[in-house]
Amino acid sequence: MTNQTDWSILHLKGNPFGNTLTANSGNIVWAGMPELKQRFNEIFQEAAFSSTTQVVLNRGHWGGGKTHASLYFGIEDHLPSEVTKQTQVYTINIRSPKEAGNPAKDFYIDFLEKLGMTRVQKIIHNAVSNLSETEVLQSLQTVLESEELARALWLFGTEDTSEKQGLLRNYFFESCTPTDLKKLGVARNISKAQDRFKIIAGVLQCLIGLDANHNLSRPSRVYLWIDEIEDLVFLPSAQFRIISQGLREIIDRLPNFLTLFLNMSLAEPEIHEDFEAILGNAVIDRITHSIYFPELKLDEAVEYVKKLVNHPQYRNKPLPEKLPQTYPFDEIALRMLLENLEKRTPRDINKQCHNAINCAFRDNQFELGKGIIDPEYVMKIQKREIDQEMDQAF
Repeated sequence: MTNQTDWSILHLKGNPFGNTLTANSGNIVWAGMPELKQRFNEIFQEAAFSSTTQVVLNRGHWGGGKTHASLYFGIEDHLPSEVTKQTQVYTINIRSPKEAGNPAKDFYIDFLEKLGMTRVQKIIHNAVSNLSETEVLQSLQTVLESEELARALWLFGTEDTSEKQGLLRNYFFESCTPTDLKKLGVARNISKAQDRFKIIAGVLQCLIGLDANHNLSRPSRVYLWIDEIEDLVFLPSAQFRIISQGLREIIDRLPNFLTLFLNMSLAEPEIHEDFEAILGNAVIDRITHSIYFPELKLDEAVEYVKKLVNHPQYRNKPLPEKLPQTYPFDEIALRMLLENLEKRTPRDINKQCHNAINCAFRDNQFELGKGIIDPEYVMKIQKREIDQEMDQAF
């Protein structure tokens, strides 16, 4: 019995069917689903030639590829070439708050920590360095509608003493004492949920640029992805509304050069009332684009696997002529594995294929240059699964 999976036996460099990805992982590839990819490309291309803020609702079943899309398109090389030539782009990925208590603060802290306070300070510094104090405060007050919050952001970008920088970090993490505020010359702390969303909008505006000129060649474009937005439904109604109102605040305060992606997974993603109940009318009314992640048809699922196993990330040499492009699966066997899946999403397809390969290694189905998961072996796997289900039933 083989003790571990040797992917080189399958003419692969690694596992194409993993379920866990991170923004820093090197194996974020796009396989199949050309219409879905084209839909995203159209939105990015629109953003490149328009200053108007976009709000994009990505909806579908769990495992449908929404998180994967946020990580894939978070890599600048994966954006359409005309987009990156037209303007500087920045992508930020965060998750929706999950715990009751103070979800607005959780969302705010997650945003700051995702960027890192050193980067936040640099973002603000770069935005204000060529402008006068008056110009900066006027521009930020337009976004924040608060002179004190605007002044705190300006100070964070201009103060260069370690003591003041330390106090300002405490300020943004809401741990300043009255004495600290006096040293900074700021009249009040960040004290309300609305303040937190104002600060988020202010930082994003600094990333975009503080110049009010809407010339497309000058500001940057920010792509903000918020994942698992459906988890808002588990919050108490009062806290739920604070988050949806906060998202509306961000959208309204940044009418230009922002693309906000909201990833939502639902058991019935076709039902409009479900995502309307989660986001609220105020956010729904501001949605400019909606992308549906459908379950894959059988032919699409086979094509997805074929593209995945032959992607250069996983296969850097052509297969021997005797092997099918679906290797390590015979194509008929692959269809047998996928046709009866309860949900034919990328996650479920990956899981089914990975499990079949693991079974094949345990059964010594593969040898270098020989062996394949064929229809006979798939029937063996399926019979084993049926027997296990019957054993568990008794």
